[in-house]
Amino acid sequence: MRPDITLDGDVMRANAAAFAALGAPVAAVVKHDGYGWGARRLARELDGVVESYVVSDEDELAALRPATAKPVRLLTDAQPGRLGRVLDLGGIPNVANRAALAEAAAESARRGGLTVRVGILDAAGWSSIRPQDAPAFAAAVAGTGIAVELWTHVISDTRAGTILEGFVAAMRAFESAGVRIASTDAAGTASARRGLAFDRLRVGVGLFGSRLGSSVDNGCALRVVAPVVRRFGPGEAGWAGYGDTAVENRPVAVLRCGYGDGFPKALADGADILSVGMQYTARVMHDGADVRALIGGADDVDELAARAGISSHELVVGLAWK
Repeated sequence: MRPDITLDGDVMRANAAAFAALGAPVAAVVKHDGYGWGARRLARELDGVVESYVVSDEDELAALRPATAKPVRLLTDAQPGRLGRVLDLGGIPNVANRAALAEAAAESARRGGLTVRVGILDAAGWSSIRPQDAPAFAAAVAGTGIAVELWTHVISDTRAGTILEGFVAAMRAFESAGVRIASTDAAGTASARRGLAFDRLRVGVGLFGSRLGSSVDNGCALRVVAPVVRRFGPGEAGWAGYGDTAVENRPVAVLRCGYGDGFPKALADGADILSVGMQYTARVMHDGADVRALIGGADDVDELAARAGISSHELVVGLAWK
């Protein structure tokens, strides 16, 4: 007996459409095997409504490719000597250093042209070049036959202006060097808004229902329905799981779902959800409400994550047990 933890495909497609309504097509970010839910599974749900996909590396590209014929963009550089395979798989590779650029230039000469992605961001952990290095990097790209998709990521509210200014300056540097800019994208879920759409929006956790502060009208696609294993009547004494919360004088159901299944322990509030153990959750039964539905369409992904003291990404990945 296990809880039924699923995704609502209709809601995910509606979420993609909500982001696209900002003025640019959606590139679905399905890194880490679709946030743990399965990149191919997400592609089956989303292939008819998204423009492309974004993955981390060559292995994720190879795993996803059988599920879609659409463009797949990479976030990290190919390993040395592996760029050819990325291109053969139909991936749009990322290039963030001179060695990777030299390999791309050789492939461009061999293939009669090439499009690569170049990130403009001064942050560790991202395969990108610093904005101040853009003029020199653009000069190195010029004459190779390589076109570029320029991208950045607004990773900080306080530095948003600086990040975008650096991105625009880099665009001008590439244009001045005579490099063809194939497209631009700057926004993920948190920064998605009409003015930052550029040529596409990269959306990952937003497809599940998170907004991360953006004004997109999306909905919760997560569904958690747990079997009832015991019921306490209003007059039946007892204690809720761990701790000192009494169940007497209120109807309580014990559900087969817990933090071992990805349902956060910190969602126990002592009022509606009395306790969350590894396998079992004690919850008050309310008239007309389905006590088994722990997470559903009426919930807010970001609010649930905030109550649990974790990020929305952690909530989504944590529920993706197989």
